[in-house]
Amino acid sequence: MKLNLTLSALELDAMFADAVLPLPFDRDLAEWSACGVETLTMRRGESRHEVLFVRSLKHQFAIKQTTPPLAQKELRNYQKLLALGIKTLQPVGIVVRTDEPIEIATPAGVMYEKNDTAFLITRLEEAVLPESILFSFGFQRKAKLEIFDAIADLFAKCHARGVYWGDASLENVLIKFQREEHTLGKQRRLVAVLSDAETTEIHPTLSERAKEADIEFFFESMLWLDEEFRRRGLPRDRAITDADIEYIYDRYVWLCDIWNAHRALDAATGIDSEKLFGRFRNARHAQLLQKHLEEHKWYLSENARREVPMSDAVEDWYVKYFLPLQDTFSKDEIARLFPDKTELELYIEMMAHKYFLSEKQKKDVGLSYAMNDYCARFGVETSAASALLKLFQDLITLSGQYLALGRRE
Repeated sequence: MKLNLTLSALELDAMFADAVLPLPFDRDLAEWSACGVETLTMRRGESRHEVLFVRSLKHQFAIKQTTPPLAQKELRNYQKLLALGIKTLQPVGIVVRTDEPIEIATPAGVMYEKNDTAFLITRLEEAVLPESILFSFGFQRKAKLEIFDAIADLFAKCHARGVYWGDASLENVLIKFQREEHTLGKQRRLVAVLSDAETTEIHPTLSERAKEADIEFFFESMLWLDEEFRRRGLPRDRAITDADIEYIYDRYVWLCDIWNAHRALDAATGIDSEKLFGRFRNARHAQLLQKHLEEHKWYLSENARREVPMSDAVEDWYVKYFLPLQDTFSKDEIARLFPDKTELELYIEMMAHKYFLSEKQKKDVGLSYAMNDYCARFGVETSAASALLKLFQDLITLSGQYLALGRRE
């Protein structure tokens, strides 16, 4: 067999080239174990194409064997999703193998068809589990709801940013813990990661019909998974109930309002609100923040006797007002009293409390007084570790199939 390996420098991340290029792309994935490649034991969902998990040097990859057009499409989708702030896999690149053309006999003579095989390479993250596998374990209700929250959040954010998943299912989702940098206690929460972007479509906006079809397909996949668990005779209660589906949908609607509020605020002010403040806890926070920014813009324009651009007003407010308060929240140990709150959430609540006290006392009480009063009334110290974090860590420890994602087959 005549073989020609071609690599596109545009498609391969140079950071991983030393780990990727030595892999035996002259063979199909099914033969790699016999070639001495360190493969990883990691159960996964069904896939239309062969997928293999490998370790090379210090890196871990998921490699999908497919066609060049499909590999290109999926890689571009990953890149677009990441640019939109969607949690998904990190694309490393594509390797294309060109074999001898395929001879096809036709009435007009022998024709030749291209014989190209593409390998799409994505990077595996540590301590990540497929949701379909997580659900094969038993769960307490609270832990299950945390996972459902992560699912609903992924859906809501995708739909708010014009992403139609297309093949939405538990089989195509990974779950991991991520530190919330904008919570005062730097809390961890579960996030869902879109792990297969082959059928993803990205549009400026999505119709309500497309959103409903996307999430309805996901609900169907949950019921299929439940049937599969029963077929395998797993000794546990039914994983997916009508109440679960109702809970996910209600959370999805709530979170859609929040992500749509992010989008509206960003359009009105030119900021990246998620990057600056994290996800809003309530859609109303976007409206209150926009009001603060508009009032600050008016104040600056009045003082300058000219129209101050919104971008200048936002930067002035953020640097002179929000960042100093953010620093105060940390230095004054306010984080110890409000570990679950985000910086913006606490800012909005304290400003509202200041207004309430000033109205009650018929004078401006000042921010320092309002902050002290708010902390005394509503602050709650907590040193309890997250029970859900312990559960997740126990699952990783107990499941040898996933331990460090790195056991040699």
